[in-house]
Amino acid sequence: MTPVAVEKGVCPLCGPGYTHIDLAEGPDFEYGTTDAQEFHLVRCRDCATVVLDPRPADSDIARLYPPDYEPYHFERLNRVVGAARDFVQRRKTDLVVRFSPPGATIVDVGCGGGALLRLIRAHYADRFQLVGWDYPGPHLEQLASDRIDVIAAPIEAANVPRDVDLFVLNQVIEHVPHPDRLLTTLAEALSPGGHIVIETPDTGGLDARLFARRYWGGYHIPRHMVLFNERNLRTLVERSGMHVVETAHLASPAFWVQSLHHAASESRMAPLASLCTLRNVPLVALFAAFDIVRGRLTTTSNQRLVARRAT
Repeated sequence: MTPVAVEKGVCPLCGPGYTHIDLAEGPDFEYGTTDAQEFHLVRCRDCATVVLDPRPADSDIARLYPPDYEPYHFERLNRVVGAARDFVQRRKTDLVVRFSPPGATIVDVGCGGGALLRLIRAHYADRFQLVGWDYPGPHLEQLASDRIDVIAAPIEAANVPRDVDLFVLNQVIEHVPHPDRLLTTLAEALSPGGHIVIETPDTGGLDARLFARRYWGGYHIPRHMVLFNERNLRTLVERSGMHVVETAHLASPAFWVQSLHHAASESRMAPLASLCTLRNVPLVALFAAFDIVRGRLTTTSNQRLVARRAT
């Protein structure tokens, strides 16, 4: 397998000249797209943003998302896990709708197979103009065949639609090498008073600290290029000209399960790694309950932020 081409990573808050401390390193534990090639994560000394440095070069990013990439195929989840995911997604649809007037244009950036958009349409019919934006592929072709508008193009400034009422960045901003540029561009493309809903890993969570040196599932090496805590994410959003409306700590059982999988895969208990998957209902349920309780008291490893463009 040809090694992934790399280039210098950049802290979106402190710029290319940022100073950092080494944090973690590891391969693509989940899909093996980089074979044995390992990548390094560092923490900015000034703002604590975590950066993949060096990161995959722009020319090689698409190859990191193989046809079996799970977000393209959530419909393959077993019935119990699928129902749980739909319950969580339904709560997201309620949030999106709360910030969207009737007739609003809603763009799901990095929409994958379009699960969120399908649920919005299922519960609200044609109340909104729905658009899914992602890299070209069969997942978008299927979404288009189901009569949802799509933008089949890289997530770059040249492809941003205009006069949007709400952008959804659902576990997406961390995949972008320059999230500062993306947020500024999206903010400018919003209609006056429009909103951006961001959900992204939080490096302040317990599992993020326990598995920090190599195995944390939130690293999603090498697809997650920039990771935030609650404070530096807020700073980044405010710098883009947006006003933060609300924040929340969310459950993320997937990160716990993936962390255990990665750790087991390189230990004497390697056979147990096959049990640490999102199809293991009891394990997922255990960590979901644990995070739900923690989220009411303190930081979890998943966060949501809603921001509004000034009118």
